[in-house]
Amino acid sequence: MNQLPDSASPIIAFENVSFNHAERALHGISFSVYAGRVTVLIGPRHSGKTTVLRMLLGLDIPDGGRISVCGRPIDASTASTTAVSVIPETVPHPSYCSAGTYLRWKALWAGTSNVLLDDIVRMTGLRDLLPVKLRDLDMTGIVKMRFAIALLTDPKALIVDEPLRALDKAGVQWVCGQMRRQADRGVAMLVASEPDYRLKPITDDVVMLDRGTVEKEGSLSQLQSETAKLSPDGVSSL
Repeated sequence: MNQLPDSASPIIAFENVSFNHAERALHGISFSVYAGRVTVLIGPRHSGKTTVLRMLLGLDIPDGGRISVCGRPIDASTASTTAVSVIPETVPHPSYCSAGTYLRWKALWAGTSNVLLDDIVRMTGLRDLLPVKLRDLDMTGIVKMRFAIALLTDPKALIVDEPLRALDKAGVQWVCGQMRRQADRGVAMLVASEPDYRLKPITDDVVMLDRGTVEKEGSLSQLQSETAKLSPDGVSSL
């Protein structure tokens, strides 16, 4: 897999980014996401989380400020298309297709080497599920496929949007464990979520977003120590 950058340099950086379009707004937000850490972008609905993610994927262009990936402006480099990967929300279920066939097809499309593909299958625990038809996979199996697909480009940062929504206990445990595992091997994890206490054990850093403004940013331990009394929607509700 790729040699990942030193954690001292941010993989993703927003610097005074503003945006105002179709009732979606960001007001000069700044924050960073580092290699080897799980950063949770937390906020209620309509807080601006989706706009942040859309900008990282090149779907929205900021009105002002700068977004960089691995130190390069996101609007001036195509490197971000492979350096940053998003966990897909769904996996299609063609009736004829097994998990292994679908994953190999996606790997071919992404230019993934056989060595990397084997590593991804091992990391995600998909080996025994490769012969299974996509339509027959349980929820945890589908989640494993989603992560495997996102890893095919060997990204330096992984984006996950509301990762625990609609999952059972086994699915939650697997997803949290996998996000921690990816961070531990040096990937920068950016997790967008409404307040969810189940994310707290794996969280390193928190960016609290509300109404398009960064209310607080820092390590989870730092924010907890700085705040004696937290609101129900604050860090304690992770």
